[in-house]
Amino acid sequence: MSNRSGLILQREKKPSTASEVNLLIVTDDFVGTEEIIKTLNAMTVDILYDTVFSHQFPTQVSEYDYDAIIYDYSLCPHTATMVTPLKKIEGWYRFPRKIPLILITETLGDEIAVECIQSGIDGYILRHKLHQLPKILEKILFYTDSEQNNGLWNQVVQLKKHLATLKAEKEQLKATAEAKEEYFSHLNHELRSPIAAILGFARMLKDEIYGALNTKQMQYVCAALTTAEHLLDLVNDYLDIAKIDANREELFYENLPVEDICQASLAIVQEKARTKGLDLILNIADNIDFCFADKLRLKQILVNLLTNAVKFTESGSVTLKVTLEQNMLRFAIIDTGIGISEEDCQKLFQPFQQINNSSNRRNKGTGLGLALSKKLAQLHGGNIVLTSKIGNGSCFCVSIPRHKLQNQ
Repeated sequence: MSNRSGLILQREKKPSTASEVNLLIVTDDFVGTEEIIKTLNAMTVDILYDTVFSHQFPTQVSEYDYDAIIYDYSLCPHTATMVTPLKKIEGWYRFPRKIPLILITETLGDEIAVECIQSGIDGYILRHKLHQLPKILEKILFYTDSEQNNGLWNQVVQLKKHLATLKAEKEQLKATAEAKEEYFSHLNHELRSPIAAILGFARMLKDEIYGALNTKQMQYVCAALTTAEHLLDLVNDYLDIAKIDANREELFYENLPVEDICQASLAIVQEKARTKGLDLILNIADNIDFCFADKLRLKQILVNLLTNAVKFTESGSVTLKVTLEQNMLRFAIIDTGIGISEEDCQKLFQPFQQINNSSNRRNKGTGLGLALSKKLAQLHGGNIVLTSKIGNGSCFCVSIPRHKLQNQ
């Protein structure tokens, strides 16, 4: 049993009918309250209680959802005119919800006693029979003869248990979210920082800032730099996927000029395409101007897909075609490359999955770019669809809503 003010009375744990019972003990004299609390130790449920003076209890009831009220009425010998118990609890009758009330008094006159019993209170106990309080309280709360009241109480019990479970789950989710936040912060520092240092040292060596390198040394330094860049790409993609799967990725939406975002994406792969002799083509429908998306993430999707298209296309062209269909913008990346079999199409968007062919072995990738791109498209409320045939090139079509969704 515990008082919300901090007083805790220890007792042996007993089988309970409900998770806990909230009581309000109203008194005219706190001296007698301790005896009531000791008596309640005989209850077979866990008790939470507040104690207030009688003139305070109407206000107190509005702050907590009490299961029952125990009013300890004491007759003040210095009062010329006796105030009856019913006069002091008249505010109880005006409560919107009927809360069971048990009245504890000294022996009163026959007329007042009869009036109290007939008043509608749920229990009436003379002080010298205080030991009956637990039994009467349990009967009122748990063992009523009315099947309807019993059913309502059982619903209350189940609701309390459900609320307690929800509260525990909410606390667990909060703790989990905080742990994930700390986890990603730790990964950012422990993985990205040393790789960035390796890249920095390798670039200084390659640029021969601290002295000239011979041919073999330059070969090894370039290999180390390429490997470190590949590792950083892998770590970045992995952390992005992990954040999305943990619901920790947040998109920052803005109105974007579609042509600008497409040109910026093509510019990144332009040099690789030129080296391979590929034509880069941009085709935007006349009815398209702006879209509502996360600039960084949309560009990341397009660059991933364009990079793959250039990587696996030996001759011909790579086209970025943008159309509008039923309020969905469709960015189609079309290449004239080697194409993909139907079997490989099924696994291509899975993390760490790569197609086992000669071109893929020549062009190392993280195996995460397509999986990340699809998750980012889905985070926008869209998707990526692949159509391809061996020897006939591929088309990766990214679809996202053109305008802001209601939940964005």
